[in-house]
Amino acid sequence: MTRRAAQRALPALAGGARAAALRLASALRLAAALWLAACGDASWDGVDEAVVRRVAEDAGRHDTGPLFAGLEGDLLLFAFLWAGLLAGFAIGYFSRVLFVERAGQPAGKPGGDGLRAD
Repeated sequence: MTRRAAQRALPALAGGARAAALRLASALRLAAALWLAACGDASWDGVDEAVVRRVAEDAGRHDTGPLFAGLEGDLLLFAFLWAGLLAGFAIGYFSRVLFVERAGQPAGKPGGDGLRAD
């Protein structure tokens, strides 16, 4: 946050409070920069690597490789996107039996005529 942006964001504060807010913003920027410099190239292990793999090795199990070996990176995301789209379509299509059609009767006219709770 620049000094000008901080002054626009804090118009109701008095001079001393505004200066304190500017010092706090500067201190937060400095702390963020130091944290990024210290941890910028550190590796962040996920739960799979940090916990699950260690527990499996302690139990005598070995790594069998990924479940979807041929799909990596964005291709795996694309496959999950299509699987979600197809599952959503199927759930939406087959849920009409629960919410629209009654047993042995087709769906009512558009506008909800067949949905009255008598």
